[in-house]
Amino acid sequence: MLLGMTGDLRAQPQETGAAARRVIIFVWDGLRADDLTPEITPNYLALARSGVVFADHHAVYPTFTMMNSASIATGTYPGVHGFYGNVVYAPSAKGKNAKGVEIDFSAPAFIEDFGVVEAVRDAYQGRLTLVSTMLQTAQGKGMTTAAIGKFGAAFIQDYKRGGIVLDEDAAMPLSFAEELQQARYPLPRNSVNAYEAGALTLAKDNGDPTGPIPIARLKDGQTSDPLDRSGALSRRGFAYLTDVFVNYILPNKKPDLTIFWSKEPDATSHAYGPGTYNSIDATRMNDEILGRIVEKVRQLGWEDSTDIIITQDHNHSTVSGDFVHYPLRAIVDRGVGAPDQHGYSVSGFVRTAELLTRDGLKAFDGAGCRNIPILSGITAGGTHLYPGKDDQHGNVCGRAQKYTSPSYLVPRPVPAGAIVVAANAGSDYMFVPDGNIDTVKTAVTSLQSRMQFGAMFVSDRYGEIAGTLPMSLIKTESSANGRAPDIIVSFSFDESVAVAGKSGVSYASSINRRGDHGSFSPTDTHISLMASGPAFKSGLHDPLPTANVDIAPTVARILNFSMPDAQGRVLDEALQGGPPITEYTVVNKTHRSSIRAGLTVKLPTDQDGLTVDPKLTRYSVELQTKILGRGGASYTYFDQARAVRD
Repeated sequence: MLLGMTGDLRAQPQETGAAARRVIIFVWDGLRADDLTPEITPNYLALARSGVVFADHHAVYPTFTMMNSASIATGTYPGVHGFYGNVVYAPSAKGKNAKGVEIDFSAPAFIEDFGVVEAVRDAYQGRLTLVSTMLQTAQGKGMTTAAIGKFGAAFIQDYKRGGIVLDEDAAMPLSFAEELQQARYPLPRNSVNAYEAGALTLAKDNGDPTGPIPIARLKDGQTSDPLDRSGALSRRGFAYLTDVFVNYILPNKKPDLTIFWSKEPDATSHAYGPGTYNSIDATRMNDEILGRIVEKVRQLGWEDSTDIIITQDHNHSTVSGDFVHYPLRAIVDRGVGAPDQHGYSVSGFVRTAELLTRDGLKAFDGAGCRNIPILSGITAGGTHLYPGKDDQHGNVCGRAQKYTSPSYLVPRPVPAGAIVVAANAGSDYMFVPDGNIDTVKTAVTSLQSRMQFGAMFVSDRYGEIAGTLPMSLIKTESSANGRAPDIIVSFSFDESVAVAGKSGVSYASSINRRGDHGSFSPTDTHISLMASGPAFKSGLHDPLPTANVDIAPTVARILNFSMPDAQGRVLDEALQGGPPITEYTVVNKTHRSSIRAGLTVKLPTDQDGLTVDPKLTRYSVELQTKILGRGGASYTYFDQARAVRD
């Protein structure tokens, strides 16, 4: 019987021999909360009716997957856990990725990969996070844990390999991988690279059980086709992961604490954009997985002892500039057609290192030539902002290729006054290796002068810089040397306009992606949270602000262990016997930076910045927060931050 047919984990009689208390945390990566509908997610909504729906839940900013994975894992903000992702700059790290290929850490590295995670962990003296994760803490109490799902995000929950890990790359530990082989399950193809050479051999018929479906692209070969209807990119891989979890891990390993991190709808929304057929199919896939797992919990007789929590790491925006300069366009014959208000984005990509370089700075992002033929921007008149070029002899790119943006590899050694940009999509990190405050100030001025860039936060060690807010205010300032960026900048966004029926657009530094996240937009920050099971009240709509940092301390309370470093709160009002919501107070508070005056603000339609808006000369940052209080304790929740130009 599927969950959608009953909707109550506690409805069936428990089998003889009570199961130990268990918690399963699902993370539906990049879920659009407005896709939680009866047609798309019947199992989710049936479960929600028997549990608690948290109506004002927040991702941790920057709204990246790996940032929020670390915050979910530890119950802390990046200033305490000290981990910055999805793209990190750790030039002292050395190692191989999950495919066994050496990583060039002189450039910022994408870290959704167990090999990259472990290399950075080792460079941080074994402490990828400066405080323990909840899986590590649970293991210390003798509990069995499992981290299942998306590579990188699931692995970081248990990056010391203390429990069961089964992600898209590998099965860990070795004994577990061998058990799966004995049970005639294939293994993720990169499992062999998780161990010493020769320790594990894949069966001849192993194949690639977590391999993704290829992205359907337009005729240019680079840009995805938003009209494609082939479905979720990760269906095959997560069918495999779910089969192993339901049929082997749950009945045989009986984990006390599980984190099941779905790659969807994030992967498919990146490719095709929110609101598209494939993106919605990816959310439907998650709901089907939920139904299977809840049914298995019932079959095992655990429904009276299992709590289920479902959250996200971030919401998802459409990558797009403003429609005035870059109108949406129809897709015709696998190409871009005429402007169409019901069409799709043809803009939004921003390469920060290139714009800083055009403004006279020495900026590098560690990447070679980029070819973004459409999403770099097509103006209302049909002109491409960055015309395509053909480097037939490799004089610019180092190899023959087409490109719209040249190479910005990081030189060795890094020159004085340089800026290394970790391009992270909806927000970018800027590192100034020599710590020169004049370089920081010059970079800030460049970003303030370009309309693609929004709210900006600067490390406290540089003091007050006009028109910015300190990183400590959003809990991203770290005392650990060499981890935190010097500048964090959110790209500009507009939460009020829609593409494919989904509101929220943002500029981004992502490569040929139609959807992305990471900004301080309310679209990216506001996500959903639901919990159901014996520990939680039934049928509660909780209007109080909550955040991903609140999950770990709440789980610790349920499973009776302690996480003393957690900055989040126990969600007492949602637990059985907890206080009523009326005992809490919520106060809205807005922080405003000083004003930077005398700027020359450049329009986003001119790559050289020669076309300006003479009416705009000032820049400041506005940060909106909520402060929740009860019994003398208070907690701050971050709603959004935007640039104010006038």
